[in-house]
Amino acid sequence: MNIQDKSKLTQLAFYTAVAASIHIMEDLIMRMLPLPFVRLGFSNIVILYLVCHNRIWEAFIVNISKTLLSGIVTLTLLSPSTLLSLTGGISAVIIMVLVRWLHWGLGIYGISICGAITHNLMQLAMVRAILIRSDKVFVLTPILLSIALISGSIIAYLTLYIDRKSETAKITER
Repeated sequence: MNIQDKSKLTQLAFYTAVAASIHIMEDLIMRMLPLPFVRLGFSNIVILYLVCHNRIWEAFIVNISKTLLSGIVTLTLLSPSTLLSLTGGISAVIIMVLVRWLHWGLGIYGISICGAITHNLMQLAMVRAILIRSDKVFVLTPILLSIALISGSIIAYLTLYIDRKSETAKITER
């Protein structure tokens, strides 16, 4: 393994550690609130950052790794929540990449909101498919879409903020 490969592996480990730490903290904090299934998805800042910097495979790897690590740490690895998070996260990355590549004129806010909406809708579809075999689960759709608009906007704002700060601090990827 040469120096460049070690550097890429180190960056991947860093992104994974940051995303997993945020994911775990958010999971533990949100469990104490009245709506334990609602998450803003702050760990997706890392995913959106990677997608916007055209580091697609890294985005997939970090997304899957953070979910699995969080499942291990919070003792939910074999629970439906991990499967919901995995399917929602993978589908969100796919949609964000497609929206970015198709050049629909959407900026980082549009990409982030599309990812958040996809994540929530995929989770709802998975709940319908494996947990609650009733169309009544789709009553939550307006609430989840509203949360997706808010969280997608917040994630985009924070990603832009971090991106600008990293440029100012001359933290660049090699």
